[in-house]
Order: sequence, then structure tokens, then C-alpha cells
Amino acid sequence: MKFSVGRRSVAKMRRIALFLLCFAALTAPHGRIFAAGEGLGKWDESTAGRWESLPERHVGGTDNGISVEATMSPGTGVMYRRAGRWAAGSAALRFGVDNVNAGRNGYLPGEAIFPASATFVFGNDSLKLGARRRVVLFLTQLWKGFPPSGIRLTYAWGNGLPVGSMYRPREEETVFVVAGPEEAGKTISSTRSLGDDFRAAYGRPPNGPVTEVRVSARRPSGEKGPVRASITVRFPVSPE
Repeated sequence: MKFSVGRRSVAKMRRIALFLLCFAALTAPHGRIFAAGEGLGKWDESTAGRWESLPERHVGGTDNGISVEATMSPGTGVMYRRAGRWAAGSAALRFGVDNVNAGRNGYLPGEAIFPASATFVFGNDSLKLGARRRVVLFLTQLWKGFPPSGIRLTYAWGNGLPVGSMYRPREEETVFVVAGPEEAGKTISSTRSLGDDFRAAYGRPPNGPVTEVRVSARRPSGEKGPVRASITVRFPVSPE
């Protein structure tokens, strides 16, 4: 079934979206007010979720990598963001988690919250989605938070999905599960070819470089007990 959206309808949806965007800007969490800490470099620090607080953590960052250790009680989480331009080469990942987010279903966008993850954003890439679908996505993200613009590859310590899984919780994000509950208490290392993974997920090479890297550790409220997580990410040092 095809939907026909007239110019007036599109213009009306855009006005509504603009109003909601302004509202979201007023109500969004101001993560950058938190102290970055020594050795963080150009990485920005924030809470990982809108309603979460920062956990106990130790972090060190460089232009092409970061190492994070966090002890998270329920309702805490931290995210680090680095903007730039890097070729889609190999990325070295090392995760260590002693517990998972019990009961979470990584297939569902609202529950795809991982104890440890790293996301590479291709800001020059997007999928062709209609105006109606874009508005629906905007309204959903208004409450749950806005992801970075572009196509995203996320490497995650899963909550129960089979290790090696590749799937899309959202149209413009593909998740690769690199470890799971069976590896709790261990340190898992993996080297990924970002270009090859992009082709496997979307059937074509990326249109441009990686423009943003995000590293996140989260323990949502409602879970039981703390989680200790360590994340180390290294990616190509030479900008495109």
C-alpha cells in the first residue's frame, strides 16, 4: 500500500517537527556540564541516558581511542563521544563485563540498552525514508532520545542474543553482538573491519568516512545489582 502525502501535509508535519525539536532542546539533558576528568582529551562526557546519573569511573582518551572502566549501580551510565573524520578501516575493541542487563531484549529499540558498546557513525550516509516515517521516528526519539544523524554500526556486549548476531533495532543502526552472558567476567577482544561490516549490513560501501565515535556503559534503573564494565576502543589514527 502506498501513502500519498500532499505538500500541505508535509509542510504541516515539518512545522510540528520544528516545534517539537525546540521543545526537546529545552528538556534534553545537558550532559556536557559534567567534568571530563584528566586525560580525556577531545572526548565529550555525558550520562548515557536521559534519566541516568554518572557512575564511578576512570577514563583516558586519545585522538584515536579511549579506555573506560566503570562501576555502575542501577540507574547510572556514561557515554563518551568523539567527533572527527576517519577512514572506515579496522577498529580494535576490548570489552569486559561481569553482568548483563537482565530481561532486556536487544531486538526491541526501546530495550536495546547494552552494558558496554561502541558505535561508529557514518554521518554522510542515510537510508531513503519517507516524510511520514521520518516524522514518526522524530516523535519516538523525542521521548527516548535522539541518536546521531547518519548510519551507525554498534558493537555490543549483548544481554542474551547469540554472539555473532547482526541485526537492526532501527532502520539506520546495525548491531553486532560481540559477547554475551556466557562471557561474563571475561575480557573479550575483537578486531573489526568497519568497511566490511558496513557492506555486510547495507549491501554497499559507505559513502564517506566515520564522523563520530561513541562509547557507552549503562545499567538501567530497575535492574538488580551493580555492573563493572571496561571498554577499550582503538580506531584508525589518520583522518580521511
